Amino acid sequence: MYLDQKVKVDCTDHGTQNDGKIVRIYPNGIDVEVSGTIIKLKKTKPNFYVGSTAGLEFVVKT
Repeated sequence: MYLDQKVKVDCTDHGTQNDGKIVRIYPNGIDVEVSGTIIKLKKTKPNFYVGSTAGLEFVVKT
């Protein structure tokens, strides 16, 4: 995983998928930019990140 990496971001509430870009990497998570919005995702399992914004849940698998 590296900065500016393109990832697929799944919205579990709507069942949709969007392209995102990693903008920050933390020891326990990442920040992903999707359509101008930053989503903070926490690592829950190896290569599996979960976060929420605007009342919706998002998932990234790397």
